[in-house]
Amino acid sequence: MGSRIVIDKWKYLTVIVCGLLTGFGSALAGTVYVTDRLQLGVHQLPDTSDRAFTNLKSGERVETSDENLYHIRVTLKDGRTGWVKKNYLVTEKPAILRVSEVEQERDKAIAKLKSLTSGLNDRETRISEIEKQLADREASAEAEMDELARLRIENVELTDSLAAYAFSVPGTLFFVATAASLVIGFLLSWWWFDHRARLRHGGFRIH
Repeated sequence: MGSRIVIDKWKYLTVIVCGLLTGFGSALAGTVYVTDRLQLGVHQLPDTSDRAFTNLKSGERVETSDENLYHIRVTLKDGRTGWVKKNYLVTEKPAILRVSEVEQERDKAIAKLKSLTSGLNDRETRISEIEKQLADREASAEAEMDELARLRIENVELTDSLAAYAFSVPGTLFFVATAASLVIGFLLSWWWFDHRARLRHGGFRIH
């Protein structure tokens, strides 16, 4: 009876251990990674008792298939297959791989930041150039407005001067008019005396 109990307990423990091993094997089925800081030998024999024909480095991803109690078959990137110790495989990405991915993301972020900074500097330079052009145009417009105001003032002054001299006779015209009056007066006087002389002499001109 005691032997029967011991046998039953042994069977129970065996079932539990097999269940745990089966559960571990199921957890490793699919894609797994080589754990941190390790070079894992890949062997042809299922018990890995032969010499490893290649090594896997930490963070390398492999596909798994068949397995036994301590070993599992993996498929390499080049298509070759071999056996490795399954306790060196993990289902989550190891720290070395996660750090590498974080560093890559950081480098991308830094490159993006530099690109944005460069673009911002270019835009600020362009804004400064446009502001300078606007300032120059404003200064030029102010100068033109000042010139326009000055010309308007001069135009008003010239208009006033023209109005002041509108009814005054220029000196040259005065002398011309005076000379013309003298000539006309002389001719009229000569005609008058000639006409009177003819009347006195019966219409004949006396020289």
